[in-house]
Parts: sequence; C-alpha cells; structure tokens
Amino acid sequence: MPAAVLVILLVAAPGFAPVPPDAATNRSLDALEARLVQDPSSLRVAAEYRQLAIHAGTYDRSIKLFERLSKDARGGANRFLNLALANIDKVPVSGSIRQALLGRDAIDAATRAIAIEPTDVALYIRGVVNLFYDKAIFHRTDKGVADLEESRRLASAHPHLPHVARILVSLGDGYWRLNQPEKARAIWRDGFAEFPDVEGLRLRANARQDQLPGIVARALDADVRVDTSMRELFPDVPTFDAPGRK
Repeated sequence: MPAAVLVILLVAAPGFAPVPPDAATNRSLDALEARLVQDPSSLRVAAEYRQLAIHAGTYDRSIKLFERLSKDARGGANRFLNLALANIDKVPVSGSIRQALLGRDAIDAATRAIAIEPTDVALYIRGVVNLFYDKAIFHRTDKGVADLEESRRLASAHPHLPHVARILVSLGDGYWRLNQPEKARAIWRDGFAEFPDVEGLRLRANARQDQLPGIVARALDADVRVDTSMRELFPDVPTFDAPGRK
C-alpha cells in the first residue's frame, strides 16, 4: 500500500458499510456525547467514546462530534487532540485516498493543539502520523522524528510514566526509517531497560537485524489499527470488541 496514504497508532476492520449500533450501544454513545458536551476538554471520556465508536463502527459520527466540539474554547488543546484521534481511528477501515486525507486532518488538528499547549502527548501524536508519510511526494519522516524528539524532551519531566514507552518505540521506528539503525537500536535498548514489560520495546530490542524491517513496516502499516485508547494515561478506559482486518 502506498506510504503516502498512511497514518498512525492502529487492529484493522472490514471495509464494508457498518451495521448501525444496537439500541444499548446507541444509548451509551448518546450518554458519552452528553458528557463531552459538558466537558469538551476530557481526554478520558473522549477515549472511552472513541473506543465504543470503533466497536460500533460509527467513525463518521465520532469525527463530526469532535469537529463540533473543536469549536468550543472550553476544550482547550484537548479538543483538537480528540479530533486528531477520531480521524486516526477511521484510517484502517478506509481506502488509500481517504487514509491520506484523514492523516492530513489528524496532523492539522494535532498542530492546533500544539499551538495552544505543546505537550509530549500532542507532539507524539503528530510525530507518529508524520512517520507514515515517507515515500512518493511525501517525505515527512524527518518531521516526525523532530516531533518525537521534542516529545521525548518534554517527557523527561516524567520519564517513568507508562506512555513514555510509546514515544521511545516510535522514535526508534523513525530513526530506522531514516536509515540510522544504530541510533534506533540504542533508543529501543535504553527504553527496554526502563520499561521491560512493554512488548513493543522488548520485540525491537531483542530482534535480529533481519527481523526489524518487518517489525517497523507493520508498526507503520495504515491498514493495522494500533491502540488509541490512551490507557497508559487512563487505565480504566473500558475494552470493547475490536474490528478485524480489512
């Protein structure tokens, strides 16, 4: 699949029209939407809502909600992070052209969040999305690495928090794509020493040289859904059945 259409963080789903959610799921979505209207800055409620939307296949409903909430100044920077992630959630169930547009919209939303509050999480999200644009007319891997380096710098204020491991995984992936394998391996190795229970770091730190291209390629495959639940920040976000592969 062309790298120009790629984007992040994503267990893929079938490419057919989704079945409308059942009544109970719809009520749950309604209830979470009402909570977000009251608090458009909540990453935690938004994470639960988006995971339920993935389960229900209501991607457009989710994007439209967060587009509307992005106009509410009470949401601060987080309103744009929620919008970025809602766009990312739809990537693995979309065609290649739509994937490229969703990635662009996710980058734009993350950029608006960074303009308000440049956090390690916001820079991580934009940085990872940029890693998917590495071929054809797009060469954004260097921009992704720059974002991820800044994310790592900001995260040094809290280096032991669980989400920092994901920054290190992706930063190493970026350097691998920039043909700097020794730098990538050093980041993964140091990260694994700090977070020995994180599978992404363990896999890369212990992989043979010939295994790493496939590991990184799968991590940056837009047809594969990675976890956008933010459970590293909010461990109590519920788990819903995930869609399969497109």
